[in-house]
Amino acid sequence: MSEKHELLGGRGYARQKLEFDHQLEMVHPFGDLNEFPSPPDGYLLRQFRPGEDDAKYMAVYGLAFESREIIPWIIANQVDEGFFVVEHIESGALVASSIAQKQLPPRWSDGGSLGWLVTDPEHTGKGLGTLVVSAVDNRLKAEGFGKAYLSTDDFRLPAISIYLKQGWKPRLHIEGMAPRWRDIYALLGLEFFPENSVLD
Repeated sequence: MSEKHELLGGRGYARQKLEFDHQLEMVHPFGDLNEFPSPPDGYLLRQFRPGEDDAKYMAVYGLAFESREIIPWIIANQVDEGFFVVEHIESGALVASSIAQKQLPPRWSDGGSLGWLVTDPEHTGKGLGTLVVSAVDNRLKAEGFGKAYLSTDDFRLPAISIYLKQGWKPRLHIEGMAPRWRDIYALLGLEFFPENSVLD
């Protein structure tokens, strides 16, 4: 593993250290959403249960993000009934999550936002990331938002792949974003066309 990578949580994702001053941003201009998938056998999509689920959530959250006191912040900023988790029924572990959030930061004032997508790599290939992203997309649209935003990092290729398949578009919000997105698309085996991005 190179000096630019680190492994979190023993069984987490290899994470590239940040190389850019600004994160990537994406926009979902809600129209017709993809068909909502059903949870695979053995898994349950539900809302986070404060207190009861805290330790379980932090275990999966720490696989992809630096540990912090994040739960109170999430609860304070979520859309009602917007803290989605997937439970592995046999073990009781939480193995995926994403959050439907109120508009954050101020430059996203005309939409809601998706945050903190994480899946347990031991449960890959089951569509759990797509499941929670779909849940967030649908919840934000039901809340009345006409669009949604998210921020992410260049190295989070599995998450970006899900977002693109679910209709999210790159946001070219500052100079230098197009070359970064071109590199990301190439790594995903795709071709990047700036005209399919959101220019603002």
